[in-house]
Amino acid sequence: MGLWSSLFGSDNVIKKAADGIYNGVDKAIFTDEEKATRFMSLLKLYEPFKLAQRLLALSVTLPYVVVWLLCACMLVFSGFVEPGYGEQVSEAARALGELNNDTLARPVTLVLSFYFAGGVLEGVVSKIRTKP
Repeated sequence: MGLWSSLFGSDNVIKKAADGIYNGVDKAIFTDEEKATRFMSLLKLYEPFKLAQRLLALSVTLPYVVVWLLCACMLVFSGFVEPGYGEQVSEAARALGELNNDTLARPVTLVLSFYFAGGVLEGVVSKIRTKP
């Protein structure tokens, strides 16, 4: 071992070099298990974004739905009051519904389409990839 020790330093240096070559070759091949591990770590990092997405969807959608429920209650209520007041309440409900659609319908549509489009797009891409 005197020749190898003088050329490479010691047996420990040779072992470290061999381990480095082995680890380099191992890292060059991306196995399914490594892909799964990487995907799980990516999902863990994606959780705060999903929470923010849900908060955004609720903050825009909740007022829109509450106003529509209020309009529905007003229309039901208009059937139980005196005829003159019932028409006024009914007209107010329709005007409120139109205002709700004019102001909140587009933001709700955009937010919900972004919220659900990611999953739909991912599903379509995965189906295209798996086809022969």
